[in-house]
Amino acid sequence: MYGWIFALEGMTIRLPSTLSKEVGLTSLWTTPWMLLFFSGVEDLSIAARKNFVLWAGIVAASLFLFYFDRNTSLSALTKIASPLFAVIAGVLPHFVRRIRFLFALCSVTAALAGAFVLYHVTSILLSPSTHFATKTIGLLMVAFCLSSILAGSLVLYDLYSKAVTPHQRLV
Repeated sequence: MYGWIFALEGMTIRLPSTLSKEVGLTSLWTTPWMLLFFSGVEDLSIAARKNFVLWAGIVAASLFLFYFDRNTSLSALTKIASPLFAVIAGVLPHFVRRIRFLFALCSVTAALAGAFVLYHVTSILLSPSTHFATKTIGLLMVAFCLSSILAGSLVLYDLYSKAVTPHQRLV
């Protein structure tokens, strides 16, 4: 089974990989993104007070991952199993309350990564000689970084407000 592709001087070379390693690595790579997605979907379902919002998010994420994997060179088993494993792992903290900290952990990690990327992207945006392929790509990167920083900040604020009793809060 060949799982990883590398381009070397315009020539595609595939390195050998076992089927279980391909499914595992693909699922592990996709799971943090699903945790972030389902953290937001859970927040939307709580705000809307509708359970179907979460189920619609599960269906949407599954369809997207199946569509995304459709044109890859992954094996058929990986194309089927990896999206299912990633969606199940991403939605698991909603059903198992003891591991809900994974939602917060992924949001804070995304905020740190967003701050890191924004720090490096800012120099490119402000430079007259270096630029992105299009302005839209640069704006999308900045928007993604700012939204991840905002999501992490909201999680930290929520954790702070739960940790501090009402008479200890700074007003």
